[in-house]
Amino acid sequence: MKNGYFKIQFSDTESYVSLFPPEDGGEPIQVDEMRDYLVSKGFPNIDIVAIKKVIDGLSKQENIKIAPKKGIPCPESFRVMVSPDKMTATCRFYPPSTQGAELNPADIKSTLKLQGVVKGVDDAAIDAYLKDRHYCTDYVLARGLEPTLGQDASIEYYFNTNPNLKPKLNEDGSVDFHSLSAISLVKKGDKLATLTKEVPGEPGYNITGDTLPPHEVKKLTLKFGRNIELSADELTITSMVDGHASLVEGKVFVSDVYEVSDVDNATGDIEYSGNVCVLGNVKTGFSVKADGDVEVRGVVENSTIDAAGNVTIVRGMNGMGKGTINAGGNVISKFIENANINAGGYVHSEAILHSNVTAKGEVTVTGKRGFITGGVIRTPASVSAKTIGSEMGVNTEIEVGTDPKLTLRCNNLNAEIVSLKKKIEQAEPVLLTITGKIKAGEQLRPEQVMYFKQLSEQYKTMKAELDEKMNDVTALMDEMDGVSDRESCVKVEGFAYPGTKITINDTSTTLTKSAQHSRFVKDGADVRIKGF
Repeated sequence: MKNGYFKIQFSDTESYVSLFPPEDGGEPIQVDEMRDYLVSKGFPNIDIVAIKKVIDGLSKQENIKIAPKKGIPCPESFRVMVSPDKMTATCRFYPPSTQGAELNPADIKSTLKLQGVVKGVDDAAIDAYLKDRHYCTDYVLARGLEPTLGQDASIEYYFNTNPNLKPKLNEDGSVDFHSLSAISLVKKGDKLATLTKEVPGEPGYNITGDTLPPHEVKKLTLKFGRNIELSADELTITSMVDGHASLVEGKVFVSDVYEVSDVDNATGDIEYSGNVCVLGNVKTGFSVKADGDVEVRGVVENSTIDAAGNVTIVRGMNGMGKGTINAGGNVISKFIENANINAGGYVHSEAILHSNVTAKGEVTVTGKRGFITGGVIRTPASVSAKTIGSEMGVNTEIEVGTDPKLTLRCNNLNAEIVSLKKKIEQAEPVLLTITGKIKAGEQLRPEQVMYFKQLSEQYKTMKAELDEKMNDVTALMDEMDGVSDRESCVKVEGFAYPGTKITINDTSTTLTKSAQHSRFVKDGADVRIKGF
């Protein structure tokens, strides 16, 4: 493909323009372009209308007279067009006239420089033109370089940064609000996040020599709080403790204390390997399980709290008859009402109402009210309160001096021993009868032989199990005797009302009249009232 073009030529007596038609689908000669060129070369008086007619029907070279005398030779030339963004220089070449000089690479570069094109000149494009000159054709002889795009920094997190708090839909269509994934648990040494640093872009330039800066890339750093270790290359953070991870405003935190506003439909049940702090309330039907301590700054309703450590309830608990606290350590609650408490340490409250409290340490009920009314309190240590029972004669039981867990275990073992003895007594006559038949030479049927073998094995197992449980009971009795040697007592600063049953070790008494400012102790085979 070759565009049509024009060329100024001379004879000895005149000047004329030669018109060359396009080839292979090239563009025809542009009349305005040719007129402007001829005017610039000193030929203003041309009949452009007549020339246009020739161009419109041009199919072969035509020569048109443009002056009655020989003109001055014109060298090969080109027009430079710089794009608005200064990223390309497009050149359009015109042929030399008769006796006009041709361009060489230096000429082209020099002209480009004069036109302000100082960078990005394409030598290969210049050489390509000079090897195969196509006139009235656009050649891009200079290109700027776009700045290369950099890469933003990014951080990959290895824990759940957006917990899914949507409740689970059960098969029956009901909604399970208890199993919600609100906690991102991590172990010591777990990778928390990795930083991929930014990659800056490379600057570019335009053809006039201006530097084009690359786009700014986003820079990031790993932001984190305590209990987190940063790697030497500052690209990775890991947890230094077992706990839970969270992302707050771009900062990673690891805490062995899990904080939650309320335990309800929004959180589901809480199960955590460290300490749990409930800033609000634990609502009915939900549970909190922790390998550490549990602190509730609001109220605990009919719910379950299991803690390997201590349980603290700032505003108290109303368990509605079913709420339960199981603590490996102490239980401290402003009040305890209609609840079940099991503490591996002491229990401290301002009031205990109609609750079953079992503790290994002291049970102390003090404060403005300081009363124990209704329910059962059990501890191998002592119980102290301002008031025990009530004027209405509500049944209130206080048991001290024996470990309730040991007592329960002993009672269970004794029940199992009774059951085993009964089974052994039932098996012995059968075994004696069959043994007698064998000694007498009586032939037993195959099923009788098999039954005899099975029963003999069961008998041996039950005898061994009975001996083991008897030994366990003996050990428990010795341990309980050691507990009972303590000077456990029940102290009441105000009144202990009639209807209150007090048991110290294995001795009990039920009050028939009020006792005031008293201490209940075991004295021989009786429970006696003494002063402070």
